[in-house]
Amino acid sequence: MRVPHSQPFFNEEDENILLSTLHEKFVSSGKNAIRLGKLASKMLGKKWGIPTQSGTDALTAALLLLDLPPAKRKVLVPSYICSAPLDAASQAGFEVVPVDIDKETMAVSIDKVNAIDDVKVVIGAHLFGIAAPFHGIKRKILIEDCAQTLSVGSAGASGMFSICSFYATKLLTTGHGGLLAGDDPGLFEKAASLFRHDKNEDWKPHFHFMMSDLNAALGISQIKKLSFFIRERRKIAARYAKALGTVTMTDCCYSRFPVFSRRRPADDIIESFQSRGVEAKKPVYKPLYKYLGLSDRRFPNAKWVHEHIVSIPIYPGMEEEKIRFVESLLKENRNELGCRASA
Repeated sequence: MRVPHSQPFFNEEDENILLSTLHEKFVSSGKNAIRLGKLASKMLGKKWGIPTQSGTDALTAALLLLDLPPAKRKVLVPSYICSAPLDAASQAGFEVVPVDIDKETMAVSIDKVNAIDDVKVVIGAHLFGIAAPFHGIKRKILIEDCAQTLSVGSAGASGMFSICSFYATKLLTTGHGGLLAGDDPGLFEKAASLFRHDKNEDWKPHFHFMMSDLNAALGISQIKKLSFFIRERRKIAARYAKALGTVTMTDCCYSRFPVFSRRRPADDIIESFQSRGVEAKKPVYKPLYKYLGLSDRRFPNAKWVHEHIVSIPIYPGMEEEKIRFVESLLKENRNELGCRASA
């Protein structure tokens, strides 16, 4: 048996809305994108939202819209995260300053962020379906990354901007895609101007970040199923937690189910699962600080998480026989494995 790590869920509703959009013969950014922006921004506690072609595009736009002078273009980022913030910061002309993570939430350490006075911008990413308490970040311009926590608790409500990804492995998908969301109507106008490249009297650099109506149509159909998606993830997570002898968190949507090895390195656990046909992965391929050539000693929590945490398959539509098979592997290894599943 082969059990993939993640898989999107599609049904007849998704097919129908895509066909309907094709029949209307309007597939550039239009009414579907506007509707998706309204639906998704509401879930983030924001007043407006603009769908983009990727979460990285949304993050790049958020940094550009801060309109900071070159000397102020520094941004605090989690040390344990994928390389996307490096891409966004590079495009927006920002210097990245990695910060160690909190071992409980696995998000950026709020205490360490608040202790840094000379950098005023911070990207806070909620990881694995757990909403981090970013309302505790003080005196910073906060950009919240809610790619793994859309609609969970207060995720998205604290930042000047909130962004989301609708990539194929996220809570819902448009294929590729993302969202830029905020509250300030002035920032909405600035964002619209940044993206509007063909209806301005004067030229200045613009960014072709807008999501097409075809992708947005799929997003509208998917977002209607988000509550179902999260219920299914939580049901599977409860079974996995029981197999490991623990219980689940009530406020987590389980966009990932991370387990940790008590003795062996993560690579050994991955190899063990893969040898049985179960695709397990490190949630972050390579921590961001490693791309910058920085010492492990500065980021002990990020180092530990990267060396011990493994993500196992969990997704809506996962067949019963595959869930049972993963359960059986967890039971076999329950003395070796723990999980960040219980409060």
